[in-house]
Amino acid sequence: MTSSASNLASIIEHHPEHAIALIEGETSITFGELREQTAACRAALAALNVGPGSRIVLAAGNEVGFVVTALAALGLGAQVAPINPYSPAPEARRKLPPLNAELLVFGETAERLDDGGYDLPTISTGDLLAEGSAAGNPAPPPVAAVADDDVSFLLSTSGVSGVPKVAMLTHGGMAWVQQSLIGDGDQQLRPTDISLGVLPVAHILGLNIAVLATLRAGAAVVLQRRFDSQESLELIRRHGVTMVVGAPPMWHQWAAGAGAPESGTSDAMATVRFARSGAAALRPATVDRLERIYGVRVTQGYGLTETSAVVTTGRGADAPITSVGRALPDIALVLVDDNGAPVDVGDVGEVVIRTPGKFAGYLDDEVTTEMVLTDDGWFWTGDLGVLDDDGFLHLVDRVKNIVIVSGFNVYPAEVEDVILQFPGVRAAVVVGKAHGLTGETVSAHVAGDVNVDELDAWVRSQLSTYKCPTDYQWVDQVPQTPTGKTLRHGLRS
Repeated sequence: MTSSASNLASIIEHHPEHAIALIEGETSITFGELREQTAACRAALAALNVGPGSRIVLAAGNEVGFVVTALAALGLGAQVAPINPYSPAPEARRKLPPLNAELLVFGETAERLDDGGYDLPTISTGDLLAEGSAAGNPAPPPVAAVADDDVSFLLSTSGVSGVPKVAMLTHGGMAWVQQSLIGDGDQQLRPTDISLGVLPVAHILGLNIAVLATLRAGAAVVLQRRFDSQESLELIRRHGVTMVVGAPPMWHQWAAGAGAPESGTSDAMATVRFARSGAAALRPATVDRLERIYGVRVTQGYGLTETSAVVTTGRGADAPITSVGRALPDIALVLVDDNGAPVDVGDVGEVVIRTPGKFAGYLDDEVTTEMVLTDDGWFWTGDLGVLDDDGFLHLVDRVKNIVIVSGFNVYPAEVEDVILQFPGVRAAVVVGKAHGLTGETVSAHVAGDVNVDELDAWVRSQLSTYKCPTDYQWVDQVPQTPTGKTLRHGLRS
């Protein structure tokens, strides 16, 4: 199907003009104003020759400028690659070449990255809006017609190997997940809902659930640029937030950090009717404490970047506290053994799914795409789980080597490459280590004669904080197989 209605940019159309769409700080943007700003930005991007098939990199955080620019680019039929605006400049530069983009757009949160040292044209979200709104400019082009399988977003992911890849998400796949959250039931998104947009928009949950699905429903998003537990609780109370989607470390901090009383209860989340945790496992004790203090029952879900955010959900079901729920309607989910045969209920198997929300493959990597995505649409996730007698999924492990810190993927190869650049390092292996607050933390095993403080300072100048090792173990050599493959399991143990 090819139509302008298929374009994700159309999610802001047809909502009441004066209904609130976005709230950032003291500023509220109505759907009418959001449509006007997006159209102006679309005109400015078109003047820069952005059009169908173009690719832009958007280094912006949870801010109005991200939403406006992303919708404007999508409206022209372009592809949007969000990157973390808080990345160190060297890390941001490493992400750009594989994307082969035509334009780099900086938001307010990424102004420090805009030092002019990039090999492609750059512009700020503010300048785009100003240029598009200038008097005498041509009228903005209409929202472009796209097919459901046309690529909309390019998001970094680990694939099944733990090596960074770029997943190509489609207009149709993203829209299907959004639509699955919208309906007439008590558990569905309504135009009267208010979502807390605190998960980063460069993360699939923050992008497709907290922001885009909410806007499609005609509801409002309260944008918080960086997570702060006390500020989040104040935003929830002040704006009457009804939907909170967070990663486990956020819920841990709300349960035990600032704003949580030593004893008794709090009304900070009195308006919340939908509380979801995703990206990693949430401890049962935290779920119990949140319910006791705030009166909210946090349900867990499971999804991947490659599935446009959602596969299973405990929402609307009496799911066990350790479960990530059941598969959404129209999603087929089976667990298989090493030979691809279905396993019995209660046995561990790899999670294999077929979903309308699936991605179109990994950018410029047909080999890996063919390894995980079959011609008839089955996606091999690399995650291991168990199905109970009631059809609830319990995740137990993962095949891939990624480390998950605060819900964000850390790719060992990326961290190891940075460490190996430091003079005196002979070898390096990065693994995950259990951590009570962040789920896991990064541990580096290093062979070489170097100063640990100098090495740590170098790594921190090259990588985002959550990717940096929290400890360094010095070894004479790293364990390897006879073929030279690193044995990470022993180091993890």
